[in-house]
Amino acid sequence: MTTAAPIPSAPEPVAPVTPTVAPEPSLPPWSLAKRLGFRFVCAYVLLYAFPFPVYVVPVVGAPISEAVSDFWNLVVPWVTRNVAGYQGELSLAQTGSGDKAIDYAQTAVFLALALVATGVWSLVDRRRPRHEKAHALLHLYVRYLLAVPMLGYGFSKVFKSQFPMASVERLTQSLGDFSPMGLLWTFMGHSPGYNLFTGGAEVLGGLLLLARRTTTLGALVVIGVMSNVVALNFFYDVPVKLYSTQLLLFAVFLTLPDLRRLANVFVLNRATQPASLELPFTLSPRVLWASRAVKVLFIGWLLHNNITRGHERYTQWGDGAPPPPFGGLYKVESFTRDGQELPPLLTDPHRWRAVSVGRNVVAARLMNDVRRYFPVKEGEAGKSILLMSGRGDDAKPVATLKRESPDAEHFVLEGEVDGAKVHVRLKPVDISNFELRGRGFHWVQEKPYNR
Repeated sequence: MTTAAPIPSAPEPVAPVTPTVAPEPSLPPWSLAKRLGFRFVCAYVLLYAFPFPVYVVPVVGAPISEAVSDFWNLVVPWVTRNVAGYQGELSLAQTGSGDKAIDYAQTAVFLALALVATGVWSLVDRRRPRHEKAHALLHLYVRYLLAVPMLGYGFSKVFKSQFPMASVERLTQSLGDFSPMGLLWTFMGHSPGYNLFTGGAEVLGGLLLLARRTTTLGALVVIGVMSNVVALNFFYDVPVKLYSTQLLLFAVFLTLPDLRRLANVFVLNRATQPASLELPFTLSPRVLWASRAVKVLFIGWLLHNNITRGHERYTQWGDGAPPPPFGGLYKVESFTRDGQELPPLLTDPHRWRAVSVGRNVVAARLMNDVRRYFPVKEGEAGKSILLMSGRGDDAKPVATLKRESPDAEHFVLEGEVDGAKVHVRLKPVDISNFELRGRGFHWVQEKPYNR
């Protein structure tokens, strides 16, 4: 008898297993000091930098920048006089100095307003434990705020227009008569190689700041460069102390998120973890690609603008500019005033001893060692020079000196200066005989050549 195989029973249904997802760890809140510090820095940077980078926008950029500047030019003097009680001079004139009294006053006003903004922000937003998104945006803003001047200053040295070679007037000036800033400018202007080195470092730092991945490296490069610049500005009395110090502080701000990691590597000799490069907010694909396109356009404009302007300055008034047709250093062989030839007496306040002609200025060195400076323009057909009073649009001719060449080794200037007719016979001086111009570079030196 055959026994049938038992029919297997159906398996009991198994309930699906739901995977457990660990909750994302919540980030610890910032300390009160960190929140207050961030709010203060954010408020100050926006007050200081606005309307950057609006000024690059065509048509509307310039009017907005001028409106903001006019606003502060009204507010800062009023606050300084009526609130702080300062009664000294507050000149708004553009003198080339960034350390005028008005500049310090404006910095003080920004600091005071940043304190007020910090208090209001802390009161209104007191429950927020962190400012991750705001910090990411401020970090991005400061990156570009710092990269722009670093590239500008860098290319002005790469193309050697910020520190031109010492003029013939500088070469005849006694070292003791140099101002500290004049000594620094002469030192920097002497070496194209050192300009290329320092300018290249500034350009490198600025370029590294333009990418999020290399921001910390770029900030460290800028800290090294700007620490030296700030020291030079302070110790050689260059009136860019405020601005250079703020650029240095911006670079320090960019390194703060990685400060612990840097300390682990360079100080404590510990391993460290890679930093997250993710933004604390998400962007749609369209917004992401649009932001990348804007970034590429801005960087392209920035590089093109700095390179073309640097080359233009180099060829117009830097070392690459053509020498003036009458430029050089001249010894006065004879000097006639109102028909009377004046002997070379050291006490004579009228007779010229030497004349140096630069691109935009004529310097007459008198017998008593007083130097008179005249802004100069080339006269008609290159046969005369115009001595001017004042500069720019306010410059007016005060004398016209005809120029003649009686022979290959002499020039004659003839005209009226200070109400007297003068006839000056000049002989060119070979400036290559100056040690500073003629020494050059030497790989091998058996002994120091220190003169």
